[in-house]
Amino acid sequence: MRHLIAATCLTLMALPASAQSDLGAITRGMIEGHILPAHATLMGVADQQVVITEQMCAAPSTEALEAAQAGFADLVEAWSAVEFIRFGPARDDNALERLFFWPDRNGRGLNQVQGVLATQDESVTSVESLQGKSVALQGLLALDYALFGTGFEALAEGDMHRCAYAQAIAGAIADTSSDLFEGWSGHEGYGALMLSPGPDNAVYRTEGEALQELLRAMAEQLQIIHDAKLVRVVGTSPSEARYRRAPFWRSGQTLPSILVNAEAMLSLNEAGRFADLLPEQAQRYAGTVRFELGQIVSRLDALIESGDSLETLVTSEDTHGRIASVALPLAGAMRVVGEVYPAELGLTMGFNSLDGD
Repeated sequence: MRHLIAATCLTLMALPASAQSDLGAITRGMIEGHILPAHATLMGVADQQVVITEQMCAAPSTEALEAAQAGFADLVEAWSAVEFIRFGPARDDNALERLFFWPDRNGRGLNQVQGVLATQDESVTSVESLQGKSVALQGLLALDYALFGTGFEALAEGDMHRCAYAQAIAGAIADTSSDLFEGWSGHEGYGALMLSPGPDNAVYRTEGEALQELLRAMAEQLQIIHDAKLVRVVGTSPSEARYRRAPFWRSGQTLPSILVNAEAMLSLNEAGRFADLLPEQAQRYAGTVRFELGQIVSRLDALIESGDSLETLVTSEDTHGRIASVALPLAGAMRVVGEVYPAELGLTMGFNSLDGD
């Protein structure tokens, strides 16, 4: 990943060694090679966003606002590398929703954010009081609106209420990011839980159950990208495109965030060493996943490099087909991760948390 904080990783491990079966080795590789360092990165980037936002509020200027906006791009990227984890610490105290309240199909979260800004609600200007309010008021999409939504220019001119709210959101995100990191790391963390299956483990009795959890999370993330972030946004033609359904469209971080989502899946595929640990006759499928995800990354990179806004990309006849084409390799990667890998490893995927959505 592009902003991994290598120094932080030195403090991560000392997790217990599990029996080195192929399934346990895959799980260990994914946790140690991606999940733990990615959470460390998120925590570090979130802490830095607090500092940048505080500086903007202390000395408002166009340059300070631009620095806060650039920091937000790094924060979205760091979040996107762990977004696929919808279990474990992400479920504690609604941590997932506190960071990323999406989709917001009826606009209720957006209405809340706009409301506290319009009324100059002082109760959202401290981290402690904000954390007691709706999850929609304290996550990445709330900060996206504070820094890029209607009236954001006032931040450079000294709008102290909006700035204090943005600062409180950044603080709440940093707290939750730290909770996630602590929830995963160390001897008592969720990483250790997944690597120590057995009869005394209340969550994972076998190495297969732990690996199933990770593969399910990967498959669900690919489905979310395909169904909610692309198909639902791009539509079948430029006239049916609905770019405002996408997360982070105001800040221009929709495609960069999806790109990092895909890079995270690629990182997990490599860290899990599927190419080595799958049965010999099935090892080629790891290359299939690598190829399909690589196609997604290269296509998104080209779209991002064009400099066109998401609105232009999805509503222009010239570019609509290019962005719609990203869904094709997604479907291929989804099939291997969600169906082929489990079958070849003797696993049963079972319940999908997205069923019925």
